Amino acid sequence: MRGMIGGPIGAYIARPALSISITILIAATFICLYLSRVGARGRLAAFVTALVSLLSVFFVLLLLPAESIPDRASQFFIFDGFAKFFSLFAIFVTMAITVSTYYYSEGLPETPSFYALITGTAIGLILLPAAVDLIGMFVAWELLSVPLYAIVAYSHDWSKSSEGAIKYYIMGTASSAILGLGIGLISALAGTTNMYAMSEALSGVLGLTGRIILGISVVSLIVGFGVKITMVPLHQWAPDTYEGSMPPITAYLAGTIKAVRFSAPLRLIMLLAPSLSYYARLYFAVLGFLTMTYANIVALKQTSVYRMMAYSSIAQMGYVVIGLVAATLDGITASIFYVFAFAMMEVVVFVVIAITLRYMGLETVDDYNGLASRYPSLAIIFALSLLSLVGIPPMVGFAGKVYLFVAAWSGGLAWLAIALAINSAISIGYYGLIVKRMFLDEPSSKVSEAKARPPRSLLAVLWILTAIIFVLGIYPRTLSLAARYAASAIV
Repeated sequence: MRGMIGGPIGAYIARPALSISITILIAATFICLYLSRVGARGRLAAFVTALVSLLSVFFVLLLLPAESIPDRASQFFIFDGFAKFFSLFAIFVTMAITVSTYYYSEGLPETPSFYALITGTAIGLILLPAAVDLIGMFVAWELLSVPLYAIVAYSHDWSKSSEGAIKYYIMGTASSAILGLGIGLISALAGTTNMYAMSEALSGVLGLTGRIILGISVVSLIVGFGVKITMVPLHQWAPDTYEGSMPPITAYLAGTIKAVRFSAPLRLIMLLAPSLSYYARLYFAVLGFLTMTYANIVALKQTSVYRMMAYSSIAQMGYVVIGLVAATLDGITASIFYVFAFAMMEVVVFVVIAITLRYMGLETVDDYNGLASRYPSLAIIFALSLLSLVGIPPMVGFAGKVYLFVAAWSGGLAWLAIALAINSAISIGYYGLIVKRMFLDEPSSKVSEAKARPPRSLLAVLWILTAIIFVLGIYPRTLSLAARYAASAIV
């Protein structure tokens, strides 16, 4: 009995926030899988099950305190301030995506199974930012990735879904293999897989062979991470996968999923030895510059709004890594702040695209002409989110880019700060074009002929998210303090 209390039961008691949350999500996953046997009748029940479980998990993570563990060198997962911030944000956005998907997926088969995939993905979303061991990080990385391959393929009414899912699967498994190589090499070099113990082991002087192995492991880790967070030139899978997914899922992949995945390299690089931190930051600086510049330029040439916003989401990750490259408390705070902000904006953008595509058939930039004349509420929501992505005050995107600019400049990265400003100006070319078309041009034939009205509850979710974007732009201090609290756990 004593051994049992010290083993699994003891571990369960010692990690109440993680343990209770994972238990709820596993139970919800199995319930949704059971409801899939009922057929279409189980759709509403599975939706309610997923939503209630996510809401319960959100309050568990919110109300239970972060853990304070002195000996972190022997842990796999820790629910510290860093993990709490990312997991709360991930579950909150997952609830919004679940609601949007409920309306968008009407008529598609096997819906209860889809909600099982959503709750299964949420398990990885919670565990990944909490991982302080490379093995635990890899397991959480795969728990997050595997359900997403099936989620992308779920849009059965789109022929592009299978193509997008296959590309995502091939690139995902290849990146996992490369990531595993990097983990194996750096673990062999340090003699441990725990990030805290590894930091001490790598702080000593390494010989020539050790430095070569360290360099190969860093490159492998950057490539493995870079594929999943869509860093140029490792982004090729993303536009096709995003275009093949249903729009709410594209919002999920382009925003929340990338944001939570970014937590892994953020924690790993900041906790490891200064030598590793320097080389990794150098690689990320180059990739960040290439990502924001290439993606913004390519987005300017797109005629499909869906594909344009896909490249926009890639460019946003170029901005996010600026704080990581600065490698200061202010820099990490700025990255965490902006990764939250842009994920919220991406959800709004792609859910609006989902509504206009499903109910009005709008696809190209020309199709959006005069949208404000027929659907003013939808056009205002879309315009505000686009202006926030540009960085126009008083939206949260402006505050986020200011924090990143200041962190880069004060960290001796003036060239990267200037690149951020120039690329933000470039992005006005396509964000502003859509806003101009919606409010100043005559209605397109598709807008004029559209008669369907989006569900009010879905519009309510969009207005709530837009209000958050607006309020956090006027009062960014609340989010900034939360981001600094998360950053202080790893800096």
